Amino acid sequence: MHILITAGNLISDYSYDMPAVTRSKIALIAVTALSLFLLTACGPANPDLRPEDSKLRDGITLLMKDLISNHPQMLNWKQAAVDAQLSKPLPLGISTPAGWKLTWANAANGELPYVYVPWSLTGNYPNHFTADNATYKGGTAVTSTIIQNLSRQQFGDDYYFAAMVDVRYSAIDKHWMIFTTVPYLPVTDNAYGWATPSQGSWKIQDFGTALVGCGKVPSAVQSEFGLSCPKK
Repeated sequence: MHILITAGNLISDYSYDMPAVTRSKIALIAVTALSLFLLTACGPANPDLRPEDSKLRDGITLLMKDLISNHPQMLNWKQAAVDAQLSKPLPLGISTPAGWKLTWANAANGELPYVYVPWSLTGNYPNHFTADNATYKGGTAVTSTIIQNLSRQQFGDDYYFAAMVDVRYSAIDKHWMIFTTVPYLPVTDNAYGWATPSQGSWKIQDFGTALVGCGKVPSAVQSEFGLSCPKK
């Protein structure tokens, strides 16, 4: 008995004395194996891989146009310098909860020193992150629906200004929740805020870059997330 099976020619040679039933079984096995091979080879891309330069450039361009449209007073780059910057190969970057972060260590005057490209613009969402944007170790995770509601409270329909990340319930007092916001473009600093339940939903109570929630949030809850307020 002689059998030759290849991917390009599933069954190219049989001896004529092989029973028809056996030949059919072998043919079915070969076709199944080839199908599995093709499905594996053409399966979805790994979401943890770096987005392509073209997607990152398109995302940055959209972020800049959106900021100029909604916050023209915050524009702090020179368009010609950034256009030249983006025409070159982009840095490797890292994945963060806010998006894929690109950093130019030696950015010239008028160029972007860094930018976060949101996952909604890259077309993928990683299973793992290289780095976090905040360092909250306490509390418990919050559902995406609540995070979206808080983001709308803070930014309205301005979807491409900042990401809301590291949103945590307090484990000490579940009536408090902390969150961090990370601007996609380097036009302002990261900020953080506190929310509490009100009339059946969570409402932002305070927001800023320092001493946020002082006089409102219990000191034990502040300490839970590594924060503190000046003593009176």
